[in-house]
Amino acid sequence: MKILSSDINSESKREGLKYITTMVFEIIKQNEGVTYQYICENISLKNKKTLHRRIYDVLNVMKAEINKLKDMKEILTWLVNKNKNNDNTLKDKLYLPFMIIKTNQNAIIHCNTNEERSIFTFESTAEIELIEDLEILKEIFYAEKNLNNDSKFQNEKNFPFYF
Repeated sequence: MKILSSDINSESKREGLKYITTMVFEIIKQNEGVTYQYICENISLKNKKTLHRRIYDVLNVMKAEINKLKDMKEILTWLVNKNKNNDNTLKDKLYLPFMIIKTNQNAIIHCNTNEERSIFTFESTAEIELIEDLEILKEIFYAEKNLNNDSKFQNEKNFPFYF
């Protein structure tokens, strides 16, 4: 994380969430095993109530990002291992990145793309929902591990894949 000296030296910037986030990150990076109270004591802000609330928010966001990265890493590791163990038939492979377009069964969809096939545009007579690869991989992962998750696609008639 790059810290700009103009950001830190400016008096008005020392009250902002960006400044607090940067300071929390630096404190955590320098000291292992820090407590919430230690972080609050090492960041000076005029309004202590605001400081405590903002530090709490920053720590919650950092924790959520770490959990998201762990989930993603676990799912991708599982996918790599699954692909290693399977015989390499083309029908069982998932090529990343991908996305699924979900819409009404009777809808008419037109797809346009450029020559490089790097940009796609979709037009439909019904509402379109784009489902990204990580969501699908999560569903497959939870289904194979028999984990009870609140599936977005459970009992979904219009969704063509059943796990």
